[in-house]
Amino acid sequence: MSADLVIDIGHSRLKWARLVDGALDATSVGRASTDEADALYAALERSDCRRALISGQSRIDSVTRITDRLRQLGAQVDIIATGDRTLPVAPAYKSLGCDRWLALQKPWMEGPAPFVVVDCGTAITVDLVDGEGRHRGGWIMPGIHTARGGLFARAPGLNRPLPEAGDIDRPARDTGTALARGGLMLAAGGIDRVVRAAERAAGDQVSLWLTGGNAAELASHLERAARHEQHLVLHGLAMATQAK
Repeated sequence: MSADLVIDIGHSRLKWARLVDGALDATSVGRASTDEADALYAALERSDCRRALISGQSRIDSVTRITDRLRQLGAQVDIIATGDRTLPVAPAYKSLGCDRWLALQKPWMEGPAPFVVVDCGTAITVDLVDGEGRHRGGWIMPGIHTARGGLFARAPGLNRPLPEAGDIDRPARDTGTALARGGLMLAAGGIDRVVRAAERAAGDQVSLWLTGGNAAELASHLERAARHEQHLVLHGLAMATQAK
């Protein structure tokens, strides 16, 4: 189905954008909590967008609720599934999250060379594409806030507003700063190691792409320079509207 609106329903965040001549209009990107989609509905009512393509890797109840409401507002809705149409990078396995698959498309189109996409959100997902455009699989780690939430659930006395982390390589001298730096250290260290593992698997140097809500926060703490692209999934959805 051709579309004039693309929507990414994530675990905690909802993003959408209009298409202009099949390409993403970055100036139209909207964001909201997945549980509070009123801004999306208002944007649809204000616009002439009546066809939407959705990536719905969130909870099925959220996808159903949002899809039903869009249809009530008169939108024709299509939900994309992993591998259900032909895109430049095919998924390595059928159960790959649709958002992960879509995020691989723009980096490959920018230049056929090995790369890793790291999506820093509720989970930190890492996917490797080799120099022949083959998705080789990846890794999944807890996101920064997810890891902290698990710690706070097991040790509620630690739960507190956290200060700015500052230089995460310096030992902290108070508990709040230690928690702030430790969360970033955990995520950045995991990403650094997984990039090295990806290069061993690919047998070549890889470029690093970052996306997701915590990408900007993490970028400066990584060993490898990274390209930060906020809307990789939406770009992949835009490409999918032209695919069969």
